[in-house]
Amino acid sequence: MRPAPRLAVRLVAGAVAISGLVFAVVFLYRHYKPTDQVAAAPPDSKVEQQVLFETWPQVRQPDLVLVLSGQTYGYLQKCGCSHPQKGGLERRYNFIESLKARGWEVMGLDVGDVPRPLHYTPTTQQTLTKYEVAMQAMKLMGYKAVGVGKEELALPLLEGLTKYTLQKGNEYPKVHAANIANPEEFPGNDGKSALTESDVLVSKSGVSVGVVSVAGAEVVSKGVDRSVKYSADTGAVVGTVLQGWKKSAKAPDVNVLLYQGPFNWTEPGTGKKVDAHTAAQAFPDFHIVLCKTPDDSDAPNMPTVVNDGKTMICQVGQKGQSISLVGIFKGPKGIELYYQRVIMTEEFETPEAKEKGHPVLKLLQDYSDTVRDNDYLSEMAKRKKLHVAQALSRHEKNAFVGDSECKNCHLAEWTKWNESKHAHAYDALAKIAKHPVGRNFDGECIICHTVGYEYKTGYVNEKQTAHLKNVQCEACHGPASLHVAEETANLKKKVPSREYLASLSPWKVNGKGALPPLDKLAAMANEKDPTKSEAMLTPAEQPVFLAVIQQCVRCHDMDNDPKFKLEAYWPNVAHTGLKKGN
Repeated sequence: MRPAPRLAVRLVAGAVAISGLVFAVVFLYRHYKPTDQVAAAPPDSKVEQQVLFETWPQVRQPDLVLVLSGQTYGYLQKCGCSHPQKGGLERRYNFIESLKARGWEVMGLDVGDVPRPLHYTPTTQQTLTKYEVAMQAMKLMGYKAVGVGKEELALPLLEGLTKYTLQKGNEYPKVHAANIANPEEFPGNDGKSALTESDVLVSKSGVSVGVVSVAGAEVVSKGVDRSVKYSADTGAVVGTVLQGWKKSAKAPDVNVLLYQGPFNWTEPGTGKKVDAHTAAQAFPDFHIVLCKTPDDSDAPNMPTVVNDGKTMICQVGQKGQSISLVGIFKGPKGIELYYQRVIMTEEFETPEAKEKGHPVLKLLQDYSDTVRDNDYLSEMAKRKKLHVAQALSRHEKNAFVGDSECKNCHLAEWTKWNESKHAHAYDALAKIAKHPVGRNFDGECIICHTVGYEYKTGYVNEKQTAHLKNVQCEACHGPASLHVAEETANLKKKVPSREYLASLSPWKVNGKGALPPLDKLAAMANEKDPTKSEAMLTPAEQPVFLAVIQQCVRCHDMDNDPKFKLEAYWPNVAHTGLKKGN
């Protein structure tokens, strides 16, 4: 998590007249303290607490609070088993409920990219189910509009809309896409299009918000869904919507553009900038422009202010790890907007006493039950890929065999590994994980808790491949059947063969190389300066060290294990040497 400034950051744009109102923008980001509406962070998580709304007006409540989000990418819950973790629809719901408990009215707007058909998602049906669950969760949170991004298009779009809108009667949140030119080809259950061009949403306090969503040139250029046709001139579409709002009997108090595209993007071949920044400058009537951040990038702490302080451009971040808030205060002098980014940390976990009957937790459990009951896990068997150790023609029969075969010759190494948490990784899903339970039936979880789930001959399910449960030897070393067969044959040979041995240590160079000794790893772990820590490696150690890290971070990535450091973790599982068993 990017460190935030210790003192509140405050930027006040000069007041400007818009539609007869005075419009001032006040921005804030700072860490906040947990409220009594949500659980405190686990004592071992060391999550830095943040201060909420410190510079928002304290003598009056906001007339409306906009919750701005996007790029959830199918992360219904936080990703990973360690602390600290960010994101999750449960936490977002709890946070929004804490705002409502203050007496604040909340309205949610999402720029899109709700799902993501990941390569290890076992089936398209699971991705579609996740999309439906996420939309239903946002409905519970008070969302009104969700845009269409390339991830919705990849479902493809009609299947996603059929999964959600046809079953739910085009209720809020509505799916917005103003510059899709053939909306009639995406019908809802009321005979009209399931896509909404624009909307003017009126809060109970009387504040009205105009919302329009468009796919930017970067999304359009990808042509993800060929059934979707886009308008030739997106600017004209947006301009028409704005003119319609101005001519209406009551123009919106606040105009919002959900721009499905990046903050900065240059069209290849033309050098023309076509992005959220240029869109905001072209249409200064928008008070808020919500757009994407680059994949794997955190959202910035502050919005970008353009048009002489009239427009704030908010970037949402990725995987639903944070949201942005805009407080709307309407007074005698007009409209004031206050901004704050909030990270969805462990502070917003559901207190144990409030878990029963929690609507989002119920949605998540229903989703997990659906994944189990439809055996989505086994669907991966139809689309498994070759492991690198199976890629060569002479290795094509290489298969995963399970650690009972490894134990025969490498008893000492197996014994050490069997004492580690890796050796019980399956139970972490089957017996420990909750919210929801049953993650051992979910391919998106099981991939890091079994052997070879995404590869040929790897884990399929508990009934067919129980010998491949947990993180075993082959999870890192690769399929070993040819090595086992070769070593068995070597028992009868005077001159042993070693054709397949090298493939089981892909991080070695020409069969040579080892990790640094444990005392050096300990010194590296204790060194706080990463540059000095890396400098301790010799030229021979460095490529092996980096190659092993690449193996580990397939699962111990920034989402699953943000504190992962090989030099600190390896001593817990160190098992080098080829000591024969009895």
